[in-house]
Amino acid sequence: MTRPVCVVTGFLGAGKTTLALGLIQSGQLKDAVLIVNDFGDASFDSVQIGSTGTAYRAMDGGCICCTVKDDLLRTLHELPSLFPDKTSVWIETSGISNPSDLIPLFEGSSFLSRSYSLQSVVAVVDGRNSFDWLLAQESAAEQLSMASVSIINRHDEARDLDHFKQQLQSLNPLSDVHVLSLRDELLPTTDTFLGPANCYMQGQSLIPIGHEYHHDGHGYTTQTIRWEATVDESEFVDLFGEWIEQIGPGLLRMKGTVRTHGSDQFMIIQGVRRHVTFDYNHSGWPTENVLVVIGRGIERDVVDSLLGQILSLKNKETEAAICQK
Repeated sequence: MTRPVCVVTGFLGAGKTTLALGLIQSGQLKDAVLIVNDFGDASFDSVQIGSTGTAYRAMDGGCICCTVKDDLLRTLHELPSLFPDKTSVWIETSGISNPSDLIPLFEGSSFLSRSYSLQSVVAVVDGRNSFDWLLAQESAAEQLSMASVSIINRHDEARDLDHFKQQLQSLNPLSDVHVLSLRDELLPTTDTFLGPANCYMQGQSLIPIGHEYHHDGHGYTTQTIRWEATVDESEFVDLFGEWIEQIGPGLLRMKGTVRTHGSDQFMIIQGVRRHVTFDYNHSGWPTENVLVVIGRGIERDVVDSLLGQILSLKNKETEAAICQK
């Protein structure tokens, strides 16, 4: 059996996991094995995918196109025997991966070329970002230039998406561009990604965009902090907002779970640059106090200072309890 493969890429926070979860919920990935790559060491994306009961393999703590590429090769060799009933493969890369480094793998050995057929590279794009900003991010620009299908993830804050779509098409005329809200709208069928019309190895040419690509982190850093006990929700949100304002443009992505006073659920933090949301829909998220910060030029002491401030909130709670006694 030759299994069609869809590689899903997109810059940090674009909505890759949201797309996969939507297709899982609709039943369109029931016959697929998902390979999920998270740059950080806390497995937010793979934990969410795993909680659905979908067949998957997690690859965390590095980039699938370089530092954990050997894990991908090993997994691709194992999948036919581990999941003989699954007929396709969905690979979700990290937000900093370059898909051009993955494409040659499928022609790199007789086993892989017999077992898999790369059908498409899907680039998910956050519609709140400007085209010029995306081009300035080496990973994002490479991802867009390699895509056979592009999905602009529409948000309320997004501006002129028709013009944005035209700009993407001017960068990569071979890409089929869709505009939709991944959280709210009916998603395209998997035929859009895995159908014979998108046979990637036969039809897609590589479009150079003038960036030199760097491996081993690609200039990005990922920092993780963990702590015990609960915090006051409003105090934490205020503290976090102040910290974000102090960081500057190097802050690109945040994901976390936080236990707050008086709640039996964890508060979920989702941040893309300065767009941050907090909610309690914790299904499939880690059940611990953990925060992952990804960016450029963010030193460890900056993230440790946030941890110190969070711990000071916890200490205030302890002091208040002592005073009440």
